Amino acid sequence: MEVGVGEGPKLRFAWLWWTIGWALVIFTINDSLERNVPNFAHLFSSDKVLHFSGYFALASWFGGVTRKRRYPLVGVCLIALGGALEIGQLLMNNGREGEWLDFAANTLGVCIGLAVAYAGLGMWPVWVERLLGAQK
Repeated sequence: MEVGVGEGPKLRFAWLWWTIGWALVIFTINDSLERNVPNFAHLFSSDKVLHFSGYFALASWFGGVTRKRRYPLVGVCLIALGGALEIGQLLMNNGREGEWLDFAANTLGVCIGLAVAYAGLGMWPVWVERLLGAQK
């Protein structure tokens, strides 16, 4: 286990965590721009909960695989992604509507997700690897 100054243990399966993270980003892009709203959206009382949850999950995921000093960059990139997808929905004219409140829910999800990562949840991949016996 290699430890950098203030960065925590090095992840043994970093390649896997990053691959899954980028797959989540691709899923988010596809899901946001497809013609029909996902079937599970009706399970939530508001689509804003879905937006918040999705971006909270992305921020928490990347908060776990990224060094803390890069959290601001992760936040900017995820907020920009959310904004670009809302603009994309407006421009594509495929039955989806870009909404500023969706963008606000995305942004809040990113902010809370990174705050939780800063508070300690950002160590989740280390905990998983320890549980699997890949970390000491």
